[in-house]
Amino acid sequence: MDNRITDAPRLKDRWFSKQGLSFYAEGENEDYLADEILSLHSTEATAAMRAGDEAWDVLRACARKSAYIEDRLLGLGIPDFAVPLIKWSVENEWDNFLVGRFDFAGGLDDLPLKLIEFNADTASLLPETTVLQPEIISKAGLKPAPNGLLAALEANARRLGGGRKDTAIAAAHLGSADDRHNTDVLAHVATAAKWGRVDTIMLPDLEINPDEGVFHEAKPDRWIHYGTMIKFFPWDFAALEEPDLWEYLAELIMARKLRVFNPAWTMLLQSKALLAYAWQDNPGHPLLLPTAFDPADLPRPLDGYVRKPIFGRMGENIEMVMNGRTVVAQTKGDYGKGPVIYQERAQFATDRDKHLYQLSTYQAPQACALCCRRQDDLIIDDDGEFVSLALLKEKVGLRF
Repeated sequence: MDNRITDAPRLKDRWFSKQGLSFYAEGENEDYLADEILSLHSTEATAAMRAGDEAWDVLRACARKSAYIEDRLLGLGIPDFAVPLIKWSVENEWDNFLVGRFDFAGGLDDLPLKLIEFNADTASLLPETTVLQPEIISKAGLKPAPNGLLAALEANARRLGGGRKDTAIAAAHLGSADDRHNTDVLAHVATAAKWGRVDTIMLPDLEINPDEGVFHEAKPDRWIHYGTMIKFFPWDFAALEEPDLWEYLAELIMARKLRVFNPAWTMLLQSKALLAYAWQDNPGHPLLLPTAFDPADLPRPLDGYVRKPIFGRMGENIEMVMNGRTVVAQTKGDYGKGPVIYQERAQFATDRDKHLYQLSTYQAPQACALCCRRQDDLIIDDDGEFVSLALLKEKVGLRF
């Protein structure tokens, strides 16, 4: 591991400012971008991309099956009032998927790739992967790891044809700087795909009328009507914290007055409980970690497991347990009161400084890019560093 980690060039503050990305290099984020680059073997990169596509097929099949099983919908954390939109979305928007991100353990130094989770709704790291990683690898003079994210997103957006001639597109987020930067990438993609006028806007600034549609008062008495929404707020946020918002969106979507990306059925993929059902449907699958709703149902609970909220984010409210009783690591957060799953502890590649490395694949919907985060703790959370990825220059053996 250590002999393929090299120093990363330091990008100038002026460059960050010009790109509008100073957020990722100042204040609390000053050390967010790792000062090292990880170079992958081509076989590792290929295996990770293939794993993304295989995991996509496995989880999507499980999600479609689970949408029609009442007990599974309950286990997935879908409230009763949200079920009609979920089922309508499965039946009418099944291929309307824009982008998501798989996170994997292993995949380096001969460790097996194991799926940790799928970020199917509000998949972050978009600016890092589309802008920062390419610049760092270029400045370092290295061969980049697979990273066709921006081109794949634009091609997927053209396929989806998300805009309507009589309305604009709202790229909506909840207000944090990170959310806004990620939303800006998706807004850029929609513009490049010629969807029409795209406005990046905070969700609270939108007027959502379940009969008439989504609007924003750009100027006094000048209202913009949006027929498409690219959202960077979670479906589970709407369902569990803002049920009126869910109901308003559901009425508009099912009346075909509004298209939303990613569509509502992706809440099934976002729920980590789907990993337990995927394990039930595919026991022993090489990409899946044993996952259950009770640690006693894991095949090897004494070898260690991780307790996760099914709708948690940013590594919050996670516990790692060894020997069935000893909590060796835990994180705090805002998701401690919801339902949880138990996932067998995975093995991560580590370096001499005891950083754990987590590879990720972007799906649009096919695997189109790799990125990586690392942390010197047992749990990779929002304090992790973003590590740019390159490919090793490997000799090609010739046979005569």
